[in-house]
Amino acid sequence: MPEFVWFYLFLLASALFVATAAALFVTLHPATDTADTGNVQQEYTAPNYARTAGFAITSHPDSEILVPHRMWLINHGTAEIEYVITPDNFARLRAAPTGTMDIPDEFTDQEYESVQSYLIDDITVIQSQSPGRNGMLQWTRDGFDFALFAETPEMNLLGGVATDFVRQSSAASF
Repeated sequence: MPEFVWFYLFLLASALFVATAAALFVTLHPATDTADTGNVQQEYTAPNYARTAGFAITSHPDSEILVPHRMWLINHGTAEIEYVITPDNFARLRAAPTGTMDIPDEFTDQEYESVQSYLIDDITVIQSQSPGRNGMLQWTRDGFDFALFAETPEMNLLGGVATDFVRQSSAASF
């Protein structure tokens, strides 16, 4: 009978070791997804990219309306948080050290019908949009560029969420 106790303890210890090793592997080696655009995207569980990119998004909107969904590091230097904006909208917040932001081609290759700049808490925000097509907000704060991208957003979605994103988004180098 004592042999079975040791055997079960050995099995339990082995199972705990394998579970711990798997959890550490997933944490230390984020999933990599090569998008159709050739971008390298590493998925993270939190917007802390200090180990790979040297910075983290230290605060960002998170409410019943602005719901963070997935977090990525794009091409080893641009942070991204995918948002579900209730009820039926989707947007991506990106941040990177000033001058290094990776902006998707579908937002840079487009001529916008409306480009306007305005201030939110002394921060200049540039809002670019065209009815029924992609829209983008851009601003700089504390040495980081930020952008909010929305594909075919509902009317005035970007203007409606601009204040929340500009006021609540910040990043820091580590």
